[in-house]
Amino acid sequence: MTGKSFSMTAEPSADKIGMMAETAAMERLLNAYLRETETFNPTINPDHPAWMGLPASVRETIQEQGMPMRIELKVTGGTIWGAVRYLSPFGHHRYGSAFWVEEDVKGEAKVRPIQNAIEMAGFLLREMAAHHAESGDGDERVRMMLDQIHNSIRKTEQYVRSRLQRDRSLWDFTGEDRMLAAEQSLVYGHPFHPTPKSAEGFEPDDLSRYAPEMGASFTLHYFAADPELVEEVFLRYADETLFPDPVLKAAKRKLGPERQHFKLLPVHPWQAQHVKQWPTVQQLIRSGQLVDLGELGNRVYPTSSVRTVWDPDHVFIFKLPLNVRITNFVRVNPPEQVQRTVDAGRVLARLNGQIPYAGFTVLLEDGYRTLSLKEAMPEMRKRLAESFAVIFRENPMFHSGEKRTQAAPTVVAALLEQPPSAAEAPIWEAVRLSAKTEQALPELSHVQKWLKRYLEISLVPILWLFLEHGVSMEAHVQNAMVTIQDGWPVHFYVRDLEGVSISRERVGKNLLTDVAENSPALYSDHEAWHRLKYYVFVNHLGHLIHTLAYHGQLDEVSLWRTVGEVLRDSGLFASSERKSYLMDLLEGKSLPAKANWISCFQKRGETPLYVDIPNPLASVRWN
Repeated sequence: MTGKSFSMTAEPSADKIGMMAETAAMERLLNAYLRETETFNPTINPDHPAWMGLPASVRETIQEQGMPMRIELKVTGGTIWGAVRYLSPFGHHRYGSAFWVEEDVKGEAKVRPIQNAIEMAGFLLREMAAHHAESGDGDERVRMMLDQIHNSIRKTEQYVRSRLQRDRSLWDFTGEDRMLAAEQSLVYGHPFHPTPKSAEGFEPDDLSRYAPEMGASFTLHYFAADPELVEEVFLRYADETLFPDPVLKAAKRKLGPERQHFKLLPVHPWQAQHVKQWPTVQQLIRSGQLVDLGELGNRVYPTSSVRTVWDPDHVFIFKLPLNVRITNFVRVNPPEQVQRTVDAGRVLARLNGQIPYAGFTVLLEDGYRTLSLKEAMPEMRKRLAESFAVIFRENPMFHSGEKRTQAAPTVVAALLEQPPSAAEAPIWEAVRLSAKTEQALPELSHVQKWLKRYLEISLVPILWLFLEHGVSMEAHVQNAMVTIQDGWPVHFYVRDLEGVSISRERVGKNLLTDVAENSPALYSDHEAWHRLKYYVFVNHLGHLIHTLAYHGQLDEVSLWRTVGEVLRDSGLFASSERKSYLMDLLEGKSLPAKANWISCFQKRGETPLYVDIPNPLASVRWN
């Protein structure tokens, strides 16, 4: 890596930073709430009696900012008013800058401004509590979620401030520098999540040390464990290839001759300090069964998931446990998730040479290592296992152990988020560059051509894996990477096998060697297809198409037409047995969307609820 420094700009004002964080939070709160209450068009006709009953000054301000919006709080009472300046058929609405609440005060309607996102969240949460609280704990759930929302907004402010001070376009970087800049650029987070940047457990000083949004890098902490305490599974690689040479050499010096056979465990430095407070860990260290080696090796870079770290010069990326609650749940590596990862890795390793798409790669996870204290009580055994388990993922910059020279990929989520100081998202910059290479304008026909290329290296191979072999990838925008050259998408990657779901009905038995019948990676065909529709079509393509349409001032449905055309021309649905999947996509009335807000409210982070949203493909008239 070149280690280019960011150019510093003038210190941004607190008002500007706060406004950006508030705007992002308000948009996410409203869009998540509207989606999960199945309010797909919150606008109201200007001749509606309720609209005409508002004070003239409020109506005038709303109309200056966009189309009038009305959200009725039917149980708790009251109405939220504001403006929609961009109405998305897929729910990615953009709003004006001012909102009001209309409430009944002693039999008279009173309208007053909503001051900030926390006040807005309070109105929406109390309405949600009336529908979804259990056992009379609604007030406590509201308080808890308001704390998480406040946590998310305050952290967003820190990330915006940091980004404004060192902001550069992704396209100012090349190779590994671009890959890193993308991984550490997501200051706002998931567009349909009420707490996209909450991280409970990190203190304020921890953010500058460990948060990717702050441009962090750090050295990993290592322990060495008696092999009798280690549980591990590896599919292809020997022990000496798991860690960088500087780490192996330093560990050998520190361990001494009597413990050369001990096995290394890399740990996030925050996590190392956390687990060393546990009496069981302290006892293992005192007994000599676990050796605290301290920090070893090169600096690593946290990626967009916070706890997955990247050393550009090592063949593996490490997915580490972190006992910090990020968005919905604590980011450790429980045994069930580790087993799902390994079983998915077994199946995909057998398939990898058979995938007939040169521009598509699944980044395999080749195994894991953790502590397994067999004499401990079950709860402590699980706690140790999930808090030390490290998963070894292929680095996209390496191939067969050799470093690649080709252009590095960027995480798709970074292409879709508009940076704080930019007028457009990086993906639109890429589209404009691709148009320039063809001496064309970035209008509808060119965007459709760009999108078709993207779909041919992403959607088509993903569908092939499912239809041909029953493997459903969790290819949401943070699990997807794409290499862009001259503005064009040329290679697509899917990462993080923990989210893979394999259809019992579709997968070939030859692929299930060493995979138990009760493996957590195996799902019914309906569940695997349901998950693919959400992660690929709703989370990924819905966000991508909205971003292209918004910045190009295009109709989102016109771009969904391109998706349908690629589906029909792919040849994947030629057999009668597969026609039902195509018809489900092209004619099904709805698609599943994860209900992040309700799931957070009901503490269902690991088992989220879903809601149905209108299928934009079904609104296209097919010839």
